[in-house]
Amino acid sequence: MGESVENFAFGLELLIIGLGTVFLSLYLLSVFLYFSGKILGPKEMRKKVPIEEKKESKEPELDGLSRKKAAAITAAVYAMLSDKKSYKIISIKKRNQNWKR
Repeated sequence: MGESVENFAFGLELLIIGLGTVFLSLYLLSVFLYFSGKILGPKEMRKKVPIEEKKESKEPELDGLSRKKAAAITAAVYAMLSDKKSYKIISIKKRNQNWKR
């Protein structure tokens, strides 16, 4: 029984050393990547693109898609899937994303 306790202690010691080595190396890698990102950051690689002015339209948009186009696409998809109508399209409004806090 004395030998199995020694083997267990030796195994536990190896486990702690191995896990410590892995987590220490991952931490050092993350520190290296953080500072290399600060030094070589994407600011140098980015091209300066002029911001286009938004054209004013009377029709509100949903993520770059006009409401008329969104309604037409929704109607087309609904018509294509009409033979399997086990659902009903109620609204195409964007849902409230406040639950993601």
